Amino acid sequence: MKYILRTFILLFFLSSCAYEYTPPTPDFKGTSAEYDYEIFLSYSEIGCESLLKIKNNSSQSQSTYIELTAFDENDTNVDMTNYMISLGSNEVAERTSTFTRVDYCSEVKKLRISIKDY
Repeated sequence: MKYILRTFILLFFLSSCAYEYTPPTPDFKGTSAEYDYEIFLSYSEIGCESLLKIKNNSSQSQSTYIELTAFDENDTNVDMTNYMISLGSNEVAERTSTFTRVDYCSEVKKLRISIKDY
C-alpha cells in the first residue's frame, strides 16, 4: 500500500511540472503595402532592442527601407530606428536594431512603421 501511495504521489508531482511551450507573441503586428511584419521589443544594455520579422508578399525581389518611430503614452516621438533590407519573393527576414534614447521598452506605447521600396 505504501508503494502504491508513493507511486501515485510521484506521478502526480511529475505530471504537474510539465508545461506546454507557447512561442512569444509580438508586441506589434500588422500589414503594410506588400509586407507582413511582426515587431518584438526586449531589454538591451543600451536601450530597447527591436526585432523586426518581415515577409515580402510580392512576386518581385525588392530592396526596402524601413523606419520605426517610437511614441510614448503622450504620443511624443521618443526615438527612431531604421533598417535596409533586400527581400526576395515570399522571403522572410529578421533584423534587430536598438532604440538608444529609450531606457525601458515599457515606455514605448505606439510604433509607426514606414516602408519604402527601392
